[in-house]
Formats: sequence, structure tokens, C-alpha cells
Amino acid sequence: MDDKKFNYIVITLLTLLAIALYLNSLRNSFHFDDVPSIVDNPYIRDLRNLPLFLNGLEVRTNWFRALPTFSFAINYHFHGLNVFGYHWVNLILHIFSGILVYFISRNLFALGLRKSGPPDPSNKRIDLLSLLTAAIFISHPLQVNTVTYIVERNEGMASLFYLLSLFLFINGSFSKGLSKAFYFLGVFITFLLAILSKEIGFTLPIVLIAFDLLFVCKNRQMIKKRLLLYLGGSVLLVLYLLFFMRGGIFTLLFRTVHRWTPWENLLTQSNVIIQYFKLLLLPLPRWLSVDHDFQVSRSLLEYPTAISVSIILLLFILAAILAKKNRLISFSIFSFFIVLSPTSSIIPIWDIMVEYRLYLPLFFYAVILASGLDYLNHLFVRHGSKRSGQVIVLGVSILILALYSITTIERNRIFKDDLTLWTDAANKSPNKMRVHHNLAKAYLAKGRIDEGIREGEVALRLSTDLHVKENVKYVLNLLGGAYFLKGESDKALRILQRAIEIDPNYATSYYNVSCIYSKKEEKERALEYLKKAIALDQKYKEKARTDKDFDSLRHDQKFEELLK
Repeated sequence: MDDKKFNYIVITLLTLLAIALYLNSLRNSFHFDDVPSIVDNPYIRDLRNLPLFLNGLEVRTNWFRALPTFSFAINYHFHGLNVFGYHWVNLILHIFSGILVYFISRNLFALGLRKSGPPDPSNKRIDLLSLLTAAIFISHPLQVNTVTYIVERNEGMASLFYLLSLFLFINGSFSKGLSKAFYFLGVFITFLLAILSKEIGFTLPIVLIAFDLLFVCKNRQMIKKRLLLYLGGSVLLVLYLLFFMRGGIFTLLFRTVHRWTPWENLLTQSNVIIQYFKLLLLPLPRWLSVDHDFQVSRSLLEYPTAISVSIILLLFILAAILAKKNRLISFSIFSFFIVLSPTSSIIPIWDIMVEYRLYLPLFFYAVILASGLDYLNHLFVRHGSKRSGQVIVLGVSILILALYSITTIERNRIFKDDLTLWTDAANKSPNKMRVHHNLAKAYLAKGRIDEGIREGEVALRLSTDLHVKENVKYVLNLLGGAYFLKGESDKALRILQRAIEIDPNYATSYYNVSCIYSKKEEKERALEYLKKAIALDQKYKEKARTDKDFDSLRHDQKFEELLK
């Protein structure tokens, strides 16, 4: 079979695999951050109003996520709030990423198996290893958090451009003349597109430099010249990241909103990375969750922090040792950590451990896993058991893909709606406030008010124990709304007033209080609180226009003037 025909077959197989795995997710509901980013985002409602969209980037997101936000605006233009179209876009991005993984892997395996020179991927062994790598990338259940969770299109889109840039760089590195120039122009454009999708794009130059040093440079003299060439651009990039991007990394390191230090974050992320390894190798359903509850590590001497740090250091040493003997594994280890570095290093981030961060690093894990299976086959061949080795390796590969595929379909079922998703999360993270808060909202959306109040009380107890005012006000606002739905308006008002006392600038509670007073037909008070809500957040002006709770004020002159 010629190379071109085989590639077409692979593309078809990968596409069908992805569709089969995610077919049961195409009607899954919006979740969590989908609501502020899509459902309640007024800035994506009119594609013709560019100033509104640009203002939304400033208010709600930032320029580093402009492309996914623009894609949400396109989705809204054609599909409104019908989730089907949004899911299809995410799935198409995943399919294209999987196909890119296949073609990049062909080059990487070809380079890894050759001693020097450009890659020659015309090899059946390389074709099968690359197909396995792409199938692992597409089928792994950790990818559900990017493909099915709509708002994480940020991660999926950034990864697509990241992979495309790597593909162009590999081909450009072994091209000459005008072709080389066009390839590198494409690298620059796709790099910009990656950073306009998500901040992980800024790690791309480091991965490209690692590839160049490991696979392209032929001797130490060439490496030294390359390092001098890269030095100027690297200094500018580092200065930008440290002092300018979103206020600079230094600002992020020393802000006071977090309750742990950069050093404690580094220790904690060492434990997180070991947990990531566990989920990559054996993603059992009972270990997978949309919201992990992870403890902050305060000391290097804590268990298991010292062990985690030691394992990671040993991996770095291994990657350095293999830089000459096995460049492919060395490159994959370094790249895995490079891509994770913005979220799994010294910068404190509220979400200590989330699965969607592994979307792109999973490519490098898949390369290592496929290489391991290839080495297993090589051992059988060396000992004269070629046939049995092929059968065993094929069987292991099928078992791995079957495990990943079945778990992916199951995880998509969990993501069906908020109730199934947060019930699953509550079973796995019973002591996390946010999980119970979101489960309470899911119950209220289903009209199960008493169960919503029960989960809200659990969330309130957990948030009060943590002494985090931000959390307390959100839970109080939810409980106030719940008691209002139950018909206990006076109790709802008392709870909402507590939320306002905690944060006098919390627009949502002002709005909810105004809704209650409107239903009670206390017009002056309703207008007073609505005015405060609109002053704090203009979105409530639009919301009040269609909210049935304000029917009693619908023809009131003061109400109409307030909404102008």
C-alpha cells in the first residue's frame, strides 16, 4: 500500500474513532464556566457589533483567549444556545489535533530511529507507532475535559495551533530555500494564533528550541551558535512574561489572594504531577473528576512531597542522560514539563489540579507509551520470539485503547448535565465547597429546592470553615435565591443581606433582593436595589428587561428610565 493511501485510511480511522467516542456527548448541557463565558455573556451576542466584542475581551476574558471567544460568538450567531453546534466545533478541533499528532509522530519516530539527517517516515513500523500515538491521544478519557466541556475550547484551540506550529517547524528545519522561509512564516503565524487562544502558547518557543537542539543540531559547535541565536529572543520573551503579560508573573507571585506561597505551590504541584501520571497511566473512572480536592503542601518533608519531588528530579536527570542515546524520549519528557510549567510550577492558582491541563501534554505521554510498546516488541524480537511478541504487543495496545475508549464514553455520560456531573464530583470530593455549591445549583435548576438547600448548607459550612469571604457570599446568594423559590421571601432577604454585608459591591445579591421586593410589590425598595445592581454591573440592565420577577414594575416610569 502506498504512503498516501495509508495516510488517508489513518485520517478516516482517527475521525471515525473520535466521532464514535464523543457521539454521546453532543447533546450534553453547558457546565460551570460555560455560563459566564457563553450563556450569560452579552458580548458575543452580535457579530456585527465589533466594539461590543472587544469590550467583552477587556471585561470578561483577555486577548490571550480572543480566538475561542470569537468562535463562541460565531456559534451563538448560528446556533444560539443550542449546545449541539458548540460540541461539534470542539470535536472537530480534537479530530484535527489527533491527525496532526499522527503526522508529527511520524516525523518524531523517524528522527528517533535514525542516527542523523532529515526524517524518513516511509516505514511500516513508524506508521503503526504514529497511528497508536494518535489513537491514544484521541481516546484517552482525560481529553473529555477539553472536548466535552465547551468553554475549554480555549485549551483545544491553543493545542491545535501549537501542534500545527510544531509540525511546520519540524518540516521547515529540514527544508531549504523558499520552502524553509514559508514554513517558518507559518510557524510564526500559528504561534501567534496559539497565544491568542490560551497562554500555554508562550511555552511553544521553548519546545521548538528543545527540538532544534536535540534533533537538528549535529555537534556542540552548532548547539553553541544556536544558543547565541536564541538568547536575544528568549530574553525579550522572559522580560515580557515577567513584567508585562497580565501585569507580569512577579505580580502574580506576590498578590495576596492566595493562601499559599510560590514555594508551597511548587511543592504542591510536584504531588499534582504524580497524580497526573497516575491518571495518564490508569484513568479509572473512580479517579477522574471535574473538580479535584487537593491539599496544599507546606513543607518538603511532608509525605508524599519528598517522594514526588525526587521522582520528578529523576525524570529530569533521565531526560538529560537520554539526550544523546534516545532523543525522542528526552524531548518528550522535557516537552511534557514545559507545556505544564505555566500552571504546575511556582505561580499560585486557585484550581490546584484540573484534568484539562493535560490535553496537550498527553501527546508527549502517548509518544512515550508507544515507544515503550515498541521497545517491548524489540525485546521479543531479540530473544527470537518475533511472532509472539507482535501478538502480545498488539493485544496490550488493543487493551489500552479499549480501556481508554470505554472510560471516555462513560465520562461523557457523566457530563450529560450539571446534576450528573456534580453528583459524581461530590462523591469524589465531598469536602470541597465549590462542588456542593454547584450541585446545589443543579438541584435548583431541576426544581428540587429542598435538595438544593441541603447542598447549599453543606457548601456554606465548608466555606465558613475556610474563612474565605468570596466563597461565603456566593453560597449565601445561592441560598437566598433558593428560599425565594421556596416561597420564604423574608428568610431569603435576610440571607441576601448577609451576602451584601460581606461584600457591599456584590451586584448579584442586590439584583436578587430587588427581584424579591418586586414580587412583594414593594416598588421603591425594588428600584433602589436594582439601581445599585446596575451601577455595579451593567448586564443587569439587560437582564431586568426580560425578567418575569419585574412584571409588577413593567409599566412604572422610574423602572423604564432606569433601563434606558
